[in-house]
Amino acid sequence: MTLTKDERLKKGDFRGTRWIRYSETDNFILLIHKNTLSLRKIAVSIRKKTGNAVVRNRMRRLAKEFFRLNKDIFVEHSDNLIKVKQMPLKLTLDETGKELKLLLGRRNY
Repeated sequence: MTLTKDERLKKGDFRGTRWIRYSETDNFILLIHKNTLSLRKIAVSIRKKTGNAVVRNRMRRLAKEFFRLNKDIFVEHSDNLIKVKQMPLKLTLDETGKELKLLLGRRNY
């Protein structure tokens, strides 16, 4: 399974959107917005203060890969925005995936 173009949030999808804070961990915040489509969509947001471009892009790729491999655990009919507060100690798919699974297991609303 691949991450299709339809599963990515675009800039226009953010306009006028009211995000609900779904859950939070030490390094990530998950915001959700219900959509009318039968798709789960994702976007990753990282501040420039978090690290240089190489590190930010690596984190973005890891989060998207996690989404691609674990689409079924994300909320159905939703737009998912993962905000990175700070970088995890290890930038590997295993370490990042553990924390993202924890993020999806919690519900704060």
